[in-house]
Amino acid sequence: MKTTLQNFTFFIVLSICTIPLSSAQSWEYVGTPGFSGGGVDYTSFAFNSADEPYVAFLDSLHLGKASVMKFNGTDWEAVGTRGFSTNQADWCSLAINDSGEPYVAFQDRSFLANQATVMKFDGTNWVNVGSPGFSAAGAYFVSLAINNAGVPYVAYRDHYNGDLGVTVMKFNGTNWENVGSPGFSDYKVADVSLKLDASGVPYVAFKDAEGLYMEPEKITVMKFNGSNWEAVGMPRFSDGEANDCTLAISDSGEPYVAFNDQANQFKATVMKFNGSSWETVGPAGFSEDRAFNFSLAFSSTGEPYLAYMDRDNEDKATVVKFNGTNWETVGSYGFSEGRAFHSSLLLNSSDEPYLAISETALTNLSYRRASVMKFTNTMSIQDNDVSRVSLYPIPANDLVTLANLPYGETHIKVFDITGKEMFSTNSNAAIETIDTTNFANGVYLVSIANKGNLAHKKLVVNK
Repeated sequence: MKTTLQNFTFFIVLSICTIPLSSAQSWEYVGTPGFSGGGVDYTSFAFNSADEPYVAFLDSLHLGKASVMKFNGTDWEAVGTRGFSTNQADWCSLAINDSGEPYVAFQDRSFLANQATVMKFDGTNWVNVGSPGFSAAGAYFVSLAINNAGVPYVAYRDHYNGDLGVTVMKFNGTNWENVGSPGFSDYKVADVSLKLDASGVPYVAFKDAEGLYMEPEKITVMKFNGSNWEAVGMPRFSDGEANDCTLAISDSGEPYVAFNDQANQFKATVMKFNGSSWETVGPAGFSEDRAFNFSLAFSSTGEPYLAYMDRDNEDKATVVKFNGTNWETVGSYGFSEGRAFHSSLLLNSSDEPYLAISETALTNLSYRRASVMKFTNTMSIQDNDVSRVSLYPIPANDLVTLANLPYGETHIKVFDITGKEMFSTNSNAAIETIDTTNFANGVYLVSIANKGNLAHKKLVVNK
């Protein structure tokens, strides 16, 4: 009778775990907040094909040189040597090719003209891609992208050209060569943002003005047609002055831009090109207050997500997504601990949003550290530290990982639907793996207990 009642109890708990009675939705830090240990700037974020997060930044602990770190599942570790660039690196931009090699482009302050340099990690060391300082003159607002064939492209404001226009270059395996004409934009530009569509066609967005120093500076997007750069729709299409312009391209090939919209009280506006003209995505100026430091990304189903520094919430990070009609918050407004600069937003292959920022410490608002946060949306019975533990992958095959385990000893058990105990361990780590090789396909109950708090998670095994 006791065994039958016990099994029935486990069946009821497991059933509850399938019903969204309580949803633990929150942004949480990936590893230690401020893991850089020193001041950073120009944070740039990327995933490799295994969904491992990488962050590049200007590293004040190493004289403002470039550093890259990755999350190993428990901690953030340096990729190669920290501070690997010859000298200070501004406008760091990170991309990873399909072979898992990270590349970083930056304005190289070791050259008097502040020229562009690209380096990659060869598995042991950071090495130059082509010649260091390959741009003809100063390169500002450096932006990097890599096509499906592994060819790196770099866009920047080109100080070799008198009107400070945009130049795009690509690496041909030996040297960096111009893509179309150098300095191809009409006027002085800023906020250069480079993206490649699924076919490898380069697009570049920027703000410019009709005249070298005339206002207002509006948004222009151009693409390379194989021979020349051409405007996508009407040049300078935003209603008024636009700042912090950023570009993203959906899987269906539609270019989107986000910007700080002076015509709408400096709030956030997103626009997309519908094939003939630029139209707003939802209402213009949709943010609650002024918004800065934008980053756009898409889910696998094509939903646009936007991260920004939220002036209404003490300049902390906010992420929103477009539901087809309006922009809605992902989690809460202003979720970061400190002020969030240089937002870099991506969704992994499971559509989990991750955000890298250079974040001010609460005790020193002038000191920015590198932090990465991710959004979790897990169902649980209680909303406490153990309820925020996440399981992946779901469904599991041979292994399942429990991440974000709370501090101190955590008791983990796995039961099948009859109440039979399949696994048990006591863990003091932030992450734990369970071997499910000998588990039959089906649904299991994971019990997680820590310091008197208890939560249950549903585990699905499907081999």
